[in-house]
This record gives sequence, structure tokens and C-alpha cells, in this order.
Amino acid sequence: MATHYTSLVCGTLAALLAAGAALTLAAPRAEAYDKDPVLRRLADRQAVTLDNGETGFNALPNTDDFRGLSRDLGLVFAPRYLAPAETLGEAGFDVGFNASLSTVDGAAEYWRGLDGQSDPGNFYTLTAQVRKGLTIPYLVSLEVGGSVTWLLESELVAMGTDVKWALNEGFYYLPDFAIRGSLTNVAGSSDLNLTTAGFDLSISKSWGLFGFVNITPYAGYNRLWVISSSRLLDVAPEDPRPPVITECPANDTSCVEDLAYQPEFVFDTEIQQLNRYFIGTRFIFGVAAITLEGAFSENVNSYSARVGFDF
Repeated sequence: MATHYTSLVCGTLAALLAAGAALTLAAPRAEAYDKDPVLRRLADRQAVTLDNGETGFNALPNTDDFRGLSRDLGLVFAPRYLAPAETLGEAGFDVGFNASLSTVDGAAEYWRGLDGQSDPGNFYTLTAQVRKGLTIPYLVSLEVGGSVTWLLESELVAMGTDVKWALNEGFYYLPDFAIRGSLTNVAGSSDLNLTTAGFDLSISKSWGLFGFVNITPYAGYNRLWVISSSRLLDVAPEDPRPPVITECPANDTSCVEDLAYQPEFVFDTEIQQLNRYFIGTRFIFGVAAITLEGAFSENVNSYSARVGFDF
């Protein structure tokens, strides 16, 4: 039986990863969608006149805008909890599908860094997730999971994994308490590198209602790190000329060579620490479970629904 469940978990995780890779690679790169990053728009173009009289552009990247855009996208892709503090148990196995709506400050200047420009509206994500319980009797109750998330109106796909440890579970009338660690990497963009890592603490308590439904409210706190950087960008992609270097005369030792024309630039790695709070309720009907959750931060609020099936 244990071998059967292990094979099922490995097969499902492999299918999720394959689905994520397929979504990432399937769409042609020539086509862009409203919520795909176009990070060159986060740099101003400074017109310069070269020695030969031609005009070019230098890049003046706006790091604050990049931090704001990558922070909010990191929160959009950050893992939802969508489960109480209790684990699935040694033989527990769960497959679920999530839908999330995330609200942002649509008036923020940094949204010009998306292909759709101006106000992006709400962000919608769809997630396929699998979770498996692992238990060492009387010692540790663990749960591992994997997920694939797609941001609608984009080519962005995130693959994530997490591990939850129930520090207290089913002990008399005390609530359950757990800690979870998570890691998510976003792929599908030729401009943006984006990863989130974090941990959260949760508390929950379940009870039966009318003999046919189990209700488990839960709440918790999440500390999240959003790690972002860009690939090589060009503020003037319509100009095929390479950067131009101002050369110094051979007999002028005080001269310093400099770039007279540099349209290419990168955003260096940014690591931002964020706080989120979440609250939700799970309803179990037989093998099916419906979970509703809200996750709240200073910049992005997310509202999610999940349908899961225990085996």
C-alpha cells in the first residue's frame, strides 16, 4: 500500500511539472499578453548625440518601479495556504484545483512594465496541486506538496513545492498548530527572473455540523521573500547598433573611456521581505473538500477557492 501511494505521488508530481513545462514552452514567444512583463518600459530613454552626428538613446532604469512590479507579481504567485494546520496523516493523499483573484493598486506607475500598460485590473491565477501526508508515529506529522500555477492573460507559469510540519495535531481540545516552508519559481518570461520563498505559521480547529459536514476554520501569518532580477534589456530595441565607447587619445593619460551610447541594461537582484496574513475555512463532504481563503498584505490582497479530493 505504501509503495502504491508513493508511486501515485511521484506520478502526479511528474505530471504537474510536465504540465508547467508545457505551458511555459507551448506559446510562441513572438506573441505577448497583457500581463507579460516588458521591463524595458521601466527605463527612461535619454537622447544623446554621438561624435558622428547620429542620435541614440541611453537607458536610465527606474529601480523603484522594478521593485514595485516584481514585489506585486511575487505576491500574486506566492503560495496560498488553503488548508488547516492539520496534516493528511500517513496514508493521506489529496489532489486539488485552486482559483485566485488578486487585487493591486492599478494606479501605480510600475504597471507600465507590463505588455498591457496602464491599469492592469485584477490578476487571476489557476493552480493544480497535490499533497501527501507522511507520519512518524508519536514523533512527526508532515505533509509535502507540489503545484503548478498559471497567470491568466500571460505566459507566466510558476512551479512550487512546500513542506508542512504539524507541531500539535488532534491533542484533546487544543487547536492544531503547524509551520510550513515553501518555494516557488516563475518561468515563461524572457525579461524577468522571479522566485518566492517563505514560511508560515497557522492554527486551526475542526468540528462536525449536522453529522454530514466537517468545518475547519484556520488563520495564520506568512513571512515571504520575493527575489527578482532581469535579464539583458534594451531600451531601444528598434535600433540595432551596439553600444558606442568614447575612446581616448593615445597621448592623453587623464582621459577615461566611457560609454557614449548604452541602450542595454539589467536590473540587479532585489530581495524584498514581506508580511502576509491569511484566514480561511475548509468544508469536507465525504472525500471532497471546499476551501475558501483570503490572504492580505500591504500591497496585494488575494481571494481563493479550492476544490480538493482525499484518497
